Amino acid sequence: MQQFILITIVKIVSYNIAKYTQRKVDHVLAMDADLFVLPEIGNKDMVSVPEGYDMIWCGDDDVPDKGLGVIWKQHLSVHLIREYKKIPHHLPLIVEGEGNPLFLLACWPTTRGTNKSYPQLLLEALKEYSFYLDRFDALAIGDFNCFIGQKGVKKSTGTFEDCIHELEKHGMRSMYHEQTGENFGKESTETFYWRFNIESPFFLDYAFSNLTPKSFEIGEWEKEISDHRPQIILYDII
Repeated sequence: MQQFILITIVKIVSYNIAKYTQRKVDHVLAMDADLFVLPEIGNKDMVSVPEGYDMIWCGDDDVPDKGLGVIWKQHLSVHLIREYKKIPHHLPLIVEGEGNPLFLLACWPTTRGTNKSYPQLLLEALKEYSFYLDRFDALAIGDFNCFIGQKGVKKSTGTFEDCIHELEKHGMRSMYHEQTGENFGKESTETFYWRFNIESPFFLDYAFSNLTPKSFEIGEWEKEISDHRPQIILYDII
């Protein structure tokens, strides 16, 4: 008897939407992903999501329109790891669907209210959740607010190079750099335009995983939506 293997394609989009409006959320949801990682989105009381979707949010209560949100279709089961509040603006999640559970670390290190640097906050999160990075299929994704050669970063508290080393120690590889063969800090494209200026490009958005995606791309710049470009991932989940 012939056997059939069920292959499910899961689409994940990470997109810093740069100042929440419902119009922007609706625009991004029209990309029809199974799961969205959305820095700079309003909290659950502000955002309207369609029937069949769920949402989780973390951020500062006094800035309800600017936190980190994850929205997903309900055919996925998403569980928040209890101790998530230890590292602000990071969401550690277990995502379950047709295949093996995925540990997803949504990242948006944010320095508001702290004297810590972006790489320092990211490194703290990576070390905090190293147990899951070691034991699960894993994806760390979002606006890392980090790049090679970043000014004002102390070596004593951790650089972005340290973050990359920590990720690679757990078998996590940057999808963009794996696909292009380019070195960190030498990217031929960009994911962010400072003050919406195409002449001020940076590479700030990353997707690190121990899984090989079916496809990975950085989407087009939609200046009316954001100063960032989206990351779009397709996974084969067997």
